[in-house]
Amino acid sequence: MASSRKILSKRSHRFDSRGIARKALLRLLEPLAGFVLDSGLSIHDLTNMFREAAVRSVAAQQKEGSRRVNISGISASTGIPRAEISRILKSSSKNVNFKSDRGKQTTNKVLTAWHQNPKYTNVNGQPADLRIYGRGTTFEKLVESYGGGIPVRAILDELTRTGAIEIKSPQVVRMKSLVAVDRGVSPLVIKAFGDRSTELLSTLLQNMRYPEASSFVASASGTRISQDAVPLIRKELATRGANFLADIEDILERNPIMRNGSQSFPRSSTVSVTVFLHESSSKPRAGPQTSIKRRNFRRDT
Repeated sequence: MASSRKILSKRSHRFDSRGIARKALLRLLEPLAGFVLDSGLSIHDLTNMFREAAVRSVAAQQKEGSRRVNISGISASTGIPRAEISRILKSSSKNVNFKSDRGKQTTNKVLTAWHQNPKYTNVNGQPADLRIYGRGTTFEKLVESYGGGIPVRAILDELTRTGAIEIKSPQVVRMKSLVAVDRGVSPLVIKAFGDRSTELLSTLLQNMRYPEASSFVASASGTRISQDAVPLIRKELATRGANFLADIEDILERNPIMRNGSQSFPRSSTVSVTVFLHESSSKPRAGPQTSIKRRNFRRDT
């Protein structure tokens, strides 16, 4: 009897789709959280946008089946109040903009106050260079007012890491950017991330929902290889991938559907093909890594 219970427990665990989904979602959210924070958004922004995305996703599925949206049904599926669902569906999905100060990253709250509060600006209305510690108008006082209780040194280190401020002398800091965004992140890079991620995840989700009519997604993965071999693989992929995509582009150009906008068909599809290389062993490095000693700053008494 005990052995049969054990077998049953193993089977139920194997088919625990919610448990497996939680693990899969956690892995998915790690790079997504990195994108959110690197782009200067906050977890509050992510929560609001996820609620909106959930509402619009269920509404789109309802339209596929019955061509109408049932707000009560969306609420039953998502747990989101009907009043909020109505507000989301009435708003434009193209203009998502959360301006609440409560939703900002703490680092960006500090930067905003530094830029807008006359106490911390110079005669030209620009953010003034601030002493880190001491009496009067200092970076310490700024963080105490707008840092939400986070230690001054923690805010200083994070703003320095993202390149939003620079240390001009052992005691003075200068603002370089109005938003704490990780180095290398630009509007073009952010858009590319959104476009490619949406295409890939939408395809994988369609495959999961309709395995009998799935779109084609395949991957080739091998055993662990020497780090010295990675540059060669990148070079080969770049060459062969470019040739492959050129052939696909040629096929799509020869397709007469909707070409040059001269023909209109009631049923048409937008097709995108992407090739990418994923390296899980290590992160890209700009150069030799050296340990950086943490710099101490003297607090005046």
